[in-house]
Amino acid sequence: MRDPEDDRQALDLLIRGFQVSRTIRLVADLGIADRIAPDGAAPVAALANVCNVRPQQLMRVMRVLASFDVFLIDADGTIAHTPRSLLLRSDAPGSLHHAARFWTRPGSWRAWEALDAALHGANPHQVAWGTSRFAYLRDHPQEARIFDAFMAAFPDDRHAAVAACYDFSSARMIVDVGGGNGETLRRILARYPQAQGIVFDREDVVAAITDDARAEGRITTHGGSFLDTVPGGGDLYILCRVLHDWPDDQAVNILSACRAAMDMNARLLVVEGLLDPDPSRGEQLEYLLDMQMMAMFGTARERTFVEFNELLGAAGFAPATVIATPSSVSILEATPRA
Repeated sequence: MRDPEDDRQALDLLIRGFQVSRTIRLVADLGIADRIAPDGAAPVAALANVCNVRPQQLMRVMRVLASFDVFLIDADGTIAHTPRSLLLRSDAPGSLHHAARFWTRPGSWRAWEALDAALHGANPHQVAWGTSRFAYLRDHPQEARIFDAFMAAFPDDRHAAVAACYDFSSARMIVDVGGGNGETLRRILARYPQAQGIVFDREDVVAAITDDARAEGRITTHGGSFLDTVPGGGDLYILCRVLHDWPDDQAVNILSACRAAMDMNARLLVVEGLLDPDPSRGEQLEYLLDMQMMAMFGTARERTFVEFNELLGAAGFAPATVIATPSSVSILEATPRA
């Protein structure tokens, strides 16, 4: 028989989850996991010294994380890794380092504080900051670069999944629309040497892409708004986790801009998670991401396959086919409708 006390304790931890996530960010910002060798250990006093923080306070931080199996602490105050803390190393496969630094950043943190506004038709981020999410990132470049790093290292590893699960062998010019720092395109070009690509995003975003991140000149950048126009000349266009940032009418605008740039032989890949309307079958992280869209944009959201096909049809595309990936995203391949 299920013990009600177990449910009470589990719910209490969920209610106080913000305390855990903020504490994890604290050690991620300090780079604690990177300062301890994967198979090594370090005294908390030495870690405090190199991080220029107080050892007693750092010990208290590490102690609470250790209670969640994130790091080990022995009786002498020496810190070592657990499988969970290893995931906070920036060089770990599937690293959660950038995720830990992003989720409780001020832009997101304060928008969640205003989450109630969404239930009354307002945009929580707008209420919290008096500006849109993308304008905020433009005006806070340090946080924007943390966001870019998080997108490039998103825990679902969607960039590698897209490159591995779709056949790009016939593509010559790939346009990554809303492509951020170009990580998806870099993964694809690494596998397909015949292709070149364009990363199209806001001016401030593409300006941050360094020369050494341009695949030896095979990637060019183009700044602008995909709500208005998209570069022509591509035989394949990608929207990777873009449409979930936008309400239906603007999502159709983005798709329509892509359609206007495409000839009849071009293809569009919409890379998104497909929300299951039944939470008993769906993934918890996808529903949390849906709430993040609500907090950041008000009416933006995750969508079902049927809902994505409705958007595609409204923008002049034939119904999409689905290509599954081992990641949390699927690839929806669509072609222009005659």
